[in-house]
Parts: sequence; structure tokens; C-alpha cells
Amino acid sequence: MTAGPPADAIWWEHGRIRRVGRASELERQIPSSVPRFDFPGSLATPGLVDGHTHFASWALNRRRVQLAHARTRESVLALVARGVPEQGWVLGQGWDANGWDRPPERSDLDRLHQGPVYLDSLDVHAAWVNSAALKAAGIGRETPDPYGGRIVRDGAGQPTGLLMERAVELMIPFLPVPGPDRMLRAVRDAQAEAHRLGVTGIHDMEGPDALRAFREMEQAGDLALRVTFHPPVVQLPQLIQAGVRSGQGTEWLTLGGVKLFLDGSLGSQTAWMLAPYEGTRNVGMKITAPEAAGLAVRMASEAGIACTIHAIGDAAVRHGLELLEPAARVGIPHRLEHFQCIAPEDLDRAAHAGIVSSMQPAHLLVDAPLADRYWGKRSAGAYPFRSLLERGTRVVFGSDVPVASIDPREGIFAAMERIPDAGPVGQPWYGTERIGFEQALRAYTVTAAESAGQAERRGTLAEGQDADLVVWGMDGDLERFDGNAFRHAPARLTVVGGRVVMQEAMSPVKL
Repeated sequence: MTAGPPADAIWWEHGRIRRVGRASELERQIPSSVPRFDFPGSLATPGLVDGHTHFASWALNRRRVQLAHARTRESVLALVARGVPEQGWVLGQGWDANGWDRPPERSDLDRLHQGPVYLDSLDVHAAWVNSAALKAAGIGRETPDPYGGRIVRDGAGQPTGLLMERAVELMIPFLPVPGPDRMLRAVRDAQAEAHRLGVTGIHDMEGPDALRAFREMEQAGDLALRVTFHPPVVQLPQLIQAGVRSGQGTEWLTLGGVKLFLDGSLGSQTAWMLAPYEGTRNVGMKITAPEAAGLAVRMASEAGIACTIHAIGDAAVRHGLELLEPAARVGIPHRLEHFQCIAPEDLDRAAHAGIVSSMQPAHLLVDAPLADRYWGKRSAGAYPFRSLLERGTRVVFGSDVPVASIDPREGIFAAMERIPDAGPVGQPWYGTERIGFEQALRAYTVTAAESAGQAERRGTLAEGQDADLVVWGMDGDLERFDGNAFRHAPARLTVVGGRVVMQEAMSPVKL
């Protein structure tokens, strides 16, 4: 990812890369006591950084009922029926009602469990609950819809058990709270899984409990992910009072920008659009009032804190650009998260304003049919990777885990090939927006470091950089390989800060 002569060896020491070059030359310089790792025919890259995670939520969700691969209502309900209550609640994650004959209803779940049931949707923008859960949270006919949310109701005005966007927050205070020990165990286990997949850093969008877990792991010497933390905008007054600035922190844990929402999601048809969804009058939802969003952006930028704004629909993207274009520059760039559907006349704006576009390529593997159904011809402006890069936009890739897999190979495959999971076999979706391997890799490495203000230390395999790297098992000539080849290339060695955190069991090592 940097200019230089061809190399087949890297020497790192004390957490930093000392030399990159030919093994035959480095062998003469390196003391024999230094361990050698030999991976013939493999590919070394900088450590990959997931540019958008909900890492602690994913860590905890791994212990919930997993519904993402259940395509029908019946298969989802079969899995929920086997769910084991946790502190009295059955918890699940990942259902997707697109394609069902009717929306989820509480009566479906009432037949399975007498106690409360709470199920997050795949996009985490809706929740499906039963009658016991509604009762526990005090949600009934007279409960008003919160701003930016909707309690779906039947003809008599009674809640059906489907909560949209900010209405989900009415349920959150009543869900079981994991103890600190359980949170730490879950995050440690999830960190090991991230290492197995070649992930050495994350840009995390969560609240105080997750931050506390990362801090405790760092203090114990157990944190082996570079974490750029983006707290919710509700914490902005506390951050300003504390005098912290974006980019500040430690070697392992730094402050990103405050996260605020402008709209919902495609799957829930709550993404805010300039024109209605196909065949409807629905234009989605504004999750944050425009006046409140504008005030937050001004307060944050004037205090030296970046803004990280969720915007999926083309109306939300346009409003996000309007908010951030005049905002004061701070230590790290302002960002628009997802940037999923963009009107053609807005494609140049992020590059001109220095705004980072944080995107999740793997989402298109599932979302492409939904985009065609709900957005029609506007889908030509969805996930426009090549168009943005050609305009000089700084693009960062991530997963939005647990919405999609944290495996970066999925994102690189999606960006290179654009072949949805459902659809004509091998047929790319708006194939003119495909990009090459190096462009996709750069969005997980170089640009991820730039967007966090860490380019002088991370993002490339160059002398003086932090020794964050991954070795991938490759078959065949790299010049000819495609996205599918990388999708099936296992990580054989993961190194973070010079420390080997994952090594393939059968990999040869000579000392």
C-alpha cells in the first residue's frame, strides 16, 4: 500500500516495522535469535480496520438466538421456540421480514413463550416483541410514538409487537443488563474471532458500557485491537465539559466523533428519501429533528469534536452533507455513515468538503434486491464506490457488525464483484461501480487510518509504521485473482503492535 521496490519479507521489532525488503537481504541484518515466520505463496497486507462496528453488541449477541440465516417466518419461530430465557427474557437477533406474507406480530411469539421475548431485526432498526415484553415495558394503546419512531398498531390501536426506529428505545431499559464480567468475557471472545479474520482495529459506535469494557481490557493488557470510539451524541455535553477532542487517547483507544442519526434503514423502509418508496407515499423517517441535528454539529465542531452521522437515504445523505459542509474542521474528518443512496447531483460534495464516506460493501449482498424493489431506478446511486473514489472521496469500509459479518473478506468481495446472494448467478449489480482489490483494501487500511488521524503510524507496511499486519493464504497469481479468490483466502497470521495474536495451526514456523 506504499511505493517501493518489490518485497517478500518484513522485519518488525518493539511493535514497529523496521525493514521491508528482500528476505535474502534482511537475513544478513537480523539476529538469528529473532523468530522467523515463513509463509510461502502468501500475501501480507496491513492489518484491516473495520470502519463501522457495534462490537460489544455483537459480542453479546453471539450468545443470543441467531436468526440471520432463517429466511421464513416458520424457520425463525422454530429457532425462537428453542430459545433459553436469560434473566427471564428470550433474546434474539437477525430476523428479516422482507419477503414474508405479513409483518411480524406479537401473537406469533405469544404461542412460544409466556415470558417476555425481544428480537432485534437484521438491520437493528426494528424490534419484534411479544405481549409479555410490551407489558413489562408499559407499552399499550395510549403510549405515544416517540419522535423518530413508530409503534406499529392494529385497527383498534393496539400495539402489534413491531417497534420501529426510536420506538425500540422504549424497550431497552427493561431488557436484561449483562454484568461487567459477562461483557468482558464476551468482548475478549469476540476480539479473538476478529483476529482470526484478519481484523486488527475497529471504529466502534457504542455507548458507555462498551467503552468501559475496552478501557478495562486496556488496563489489564488484554486489548489487542486499535479502537477508535464514536460515542452517541447524547454524551456531547459531557465530552465538551471534560475538554476532550477527537483524536485524543492512547495507543489502543482514541476518541472519534459523536454519532447521531438522520434516518433509518432500507430494510425497514425508514431510510429518508427525496421521493417516496416505489408504489407508496412513504418517504421514510427523520430520526433526529433537523434543528437538533444542526445544533449538535455546531456544538461539536466548535469544541474540536468530529461528527459521525448516520445517513442511508438520499434525502438523509443530502441533509448530512448540508450539515457538515460548513462545519468547522477538527482534528479528524467529519463522517457520513453508510452513505448508501446518493442523488447524482450530490456525488461530488463529500470530496469537496473533505467529508469521509464510511460504507459497508457487504450490505449490498443482501440489500440489492430490496433496493431494486423499494428504490427502483434510484438504485443506480446505491453503493457507488467507483464514482465516489473517482471524485477523490475518502472512502472507509466496514461491516456494521452485527448487521453483517465482521469478516472483511466479505466486504472486499462485495466491493470487487457486486454479486448479490440472491439474483442471477455471477451477475454483478450495477457492475460499473466495481473497484479493484487495492482500492478495496485501501478503504480498510490507508483511509481507515487517515480518518482516525493515525496515518503517520498505521495503514501501510512501511518502515516506522506500527507492526499491524495480516498474512493471507493465497492460491495462484495475485495479478489474476478476483474477489472470490480473496473471499476464500484464510488469514494465516495476524499481528497487532508486533504481537502475534493469531497463527494458523499448521503454519510452519522456524526459530
